[in-house]
Amino acid sequence: MTARRRFRRGGALLAAAGLLFTACGPHTDKTIGMRSTALSLQFARPDLAKPIPPNVIIQILPVPSSGPDNVSSTLRPSPVPVTTPPPPVGECAPTAPAAPLKEATQSTPAAGNYAYTTKGVSMVSDGTQTASAPIPELTQVAVSEPVKVAPGTTAPLEGGAPGSGSELLYTVITQLSDTVKQIDRLVVSATSINLAERTLVDGRRTLTITPTPQVQLVVFGPVGTQWRSTGTDTGSTATIAYQGQISAVTSVKVCGQPVNAYVVTYTETMTSPLDRELIRTVDGDVNTLTIAPQLGGLMVGRQVSSDDLRYDDDLGGYIEVGMKYTSALRHLQASTNGPAT
Repeated sequence: MTARRRFRRGGALLAAAGLLFTACGPHTDKTIGMRSTALSLQFARPDLAKPIPPNVIIQILPVPSSGPDNVSSTLRPSPVPVTTPPPPVGECAPTAPAAPLKEATQSTPAAGNYAYTTKGVSMVSDGTQTASAPIPELTQVAVSEPVKVAPGTTAPLEGGAPGSGSELLYTVITQLSDTVKQIDRLVVSATSINLAERTLVDGRRTLTITPTPQVQLVVFGPVGTQWRSTGTDTGSTATIAYQGQISAVTSVKVCGQPVNAYVVTYTETMTSPLDRELIRTVDGDVNTLTIAPQLGGLMVGRQVSSDDLRYDDDLGGYIEVGMKYTSALRHLQASTNGPAT
């Protein structure tokens, strides 16, 4: 996927805004027509566009708060600083044979903090100009202890309730930078790992979606297993549509230790009409999740390519935020004494 295609401007951004308007359904009375006109004027008359201030760029993009300038931008007069994290600390455990791959899990990853090496780029555009920055090379992921909950109403569609009669609920917090993070509340059912709630946070907004039914992020089975899953937040009418497939079995090394895992390819679209925000997988650039069921569904790797079109009230217009990156787990053992490095 080229930068030109991934960071499309103008017409493509306006078309995506039109899609968001269509998804609004009964909420067409919320001055969307006026907003659309302003957006059209902005694209037709670049001189009417207001450049995104540097502090806004820092709030939106996953960029560290200090360090040398690695940012390419025509939107700001001053640099956005970027830092490189220190190398991982601690020695790798002696290599042992890889644990056998399991087709499913009835547990959760060991609680604690995990560190991932991340490589990629993020960008923000106002439709006329684009600023980009490398994504910080250290991603922190915190996994909570699980709690037992009663099976949800969709349990019959997920192979019934687990043999224990309850399901496990746990939280995964993915921190890309000081200001950008994703908080997922996940449920382990008899045959899948489901999304019960997702919260997206940056320095400009917090967006929470609680889908009903829960969205199936991973459906366990042999290679070739496919699924579609959609959930709607009954309070905000926001939706998440997900399509996934177990594409392959792989063996990766984490700090020298081989780990057997499944490769899940997926696309997803999250639409929040009331918030005037649309987040989706970039066309033709399928995301991947490398997951080890025998380790409680631990994520050992990920590839993400996403576009986020949103209306910013303070800026008075739509902006597009894009991210494309890969993450690889640094250590299998979670740190319980603060963030892992």
